[in-house]
Amino acid sequence: MSIKHRVRKVVLCLVLGMGMVSGMPMRPDEIEELMHSMNQPKVVYTKPDEGESGDEPTTYSAGRR
Repeated sequence: MSIKHRVRKVVLCLVLGMGMVSGMPMRPDEIEELMHSMNQPKVVYTKPDEGESGDEPTTYSAGRR
């Protein structure tokens, strides 16, 4: 497992722990959904600029357009 994945897990555990200490309730199904969404691959859409010849397309993440 890479360091990046370990850091992500530690950060997630810290956030969940802080929520627990502060009294914020979180159901187990919500935690499971969060863990599942973190493991999904990221989709990147590419759209070439109008003036470009197609050498290097501009990338947009799935959440932004």
